[in-house]
Amino acid sequence: MTGLSYEEIVSRRRHPAWRLLQADHAPLVLGFLIACFLEPNRRELQATEVSAALEDYLTAIRDEAHPYPRSAEAYLKEWADPSVGWLRGSYPTGSDELHYAPTAAVEVAVGLCRELGPREFVGTSSRLLTIRDLLRQIAVGSSEDPQERIDALRRQRADVDDQLAKILSGEDTRMDATAVRERYQQIVATGQELLADLRAVEDNFRTLDRQVRAQAVTWDGPRGKFLEAVFGSTAQIGDSDQGRSWTAFWELMLSTSQQDELEQLLKAVGELNALRGRTGQVERVLRTDLFDAATATMDTVRALSGQLRRFLDDAEWAESRRIHTLLRQALAAALELRDNDNRKVKFELPDLRADISMPVERPLRTPYTPATLDAPELDAETAPVDLTALMSVQHVDTERLRNCVRATVAEQGGVTSLGDIVAAHPLTLGLAELVGYLQISASEGGTATTDTQRIGWADDAGVHRIAELPLVIFTSAATAATGSARGTA
Repeated sequence: MTGLSYEEIVSRRRHPAWRLLQADHAPLVLGFLIACFLEPNRRELQATEVSAALEDYLTAIRDEAHPYPRSAEAYLKEWADPSVGWLRGSYPTGSDELHYAPTAAVEVAVGLCRELGPREFVGTSSRLLTIRDLLRQIAVGSSEDPQERIDALRRQRADVDDQLAKILSGEDTRMDATAVRERYQQIVATGQELLADLRAVEDNFRTLDRQVRAQAVTWDGPRGKFLEAVFGSTAQIGDSDQGRSWTAFWELMLSTSQQDELEQLLKAVGELNALRGRTGQVERVLRTDLFDAATATMDTVRALSGQLRRFLDDAEWAESRRIHTLLRQALAAALELRDNDNRKVKFELPDLRADISMPVERPLRTPYTPATLDAPELDAETAPVDLTALMSVQHVDTERLRNCVRATVAEQGGVTSLGDIVAAHPLTLGLAELVGYLQISASEGGTATTDTQRIGWADDAGVHRIAELPLVIFTSAATAATGSARGTA
């Protein structure tokens, strides 16, 4: 643990966690965020859902001593302000609704509140043993002398052999109930700290994304140099201590053998009399909460990476170069004045003019006169027109028409026209059947020429109808190909 100077402590007063603990309504903020987000391990929620939950929470806790007069939306807007930093508002990929999530500063404040509360007892021996084991791992694991690592492993084997001998001789070497509860308490605290650390890791990735975007906005040099700087910083994060630790943690979370061993250990611990009925919190943290939090962090990293790739896309960069120039100037001024509330932004946009519309250019208003329809109700028995014909539906059997085409082509020696087919097989359904022949011709091998032909038929009323249309020719090759294709299908 490093010491803190007076100046460093003063600078910590600007931290959102410090300001949260100093706020008059800190119990409201911490109590609601714990109940809504931290306790059920929800990484983020829709703004409407958070607002409804806060309204219910305010209704339950309001009294004369703590009236909390403002609305839920007003409180959320204040907490999500960047200058406050207790909530983070964002629009996830694929969603157009605002989402809220608590920041890492809230986890820090909640952790301090937990430390201030009463504890069943303060475990000391388990922490000392943990420190000794960690020191042993560092000293042995980092040694460059192979013989030193071999001697350390032999000492561990001797300790294991000694414990085996005591167990075989019947000596009771089990932990007592106090030691079991002490180590369990340390597991609970470590699990809660790990959940808080995951939220801090997610905030660190978001900070990196904002830094890269700010650098892109103000960059005026060669594009290749900028991309080199961006990808270089990303690689440095992966090679840093935090990056390596996060990679190792994620590999452990995805390891099947590690998960199987964890299930066995949780089952064995849950059967201990000293912890009977008290292991539910650790089981939920290790089985569900940690994996959900790690998955949410990875999803955030993937989403930020995708947004960054789109932000740096070559086509978009070339297409909107002038727009980017204006935006870079505006955003550069905003970044410069972000932490200074006493200055005003002065920015001019070129090529602006007033659109003047002369009164004489406007047309006179034409009054709208609604049309009235006189539509008396018609009785089916007294209607002056027979409507049965409109309700009749004719079905054209296209397969029968194809058979007629093939038969006529065969009779005519391989080539025939639509007129010959109609002459051999008169139209029984009139124009609908003729359209069916044209559909077969267009889709299955017929050829339309520049010549015309006239085809006649008699309708149901005995009236002779004549249609003039292009001369359509059918051949044996087309009909054979059509038949083969239909047989294959």
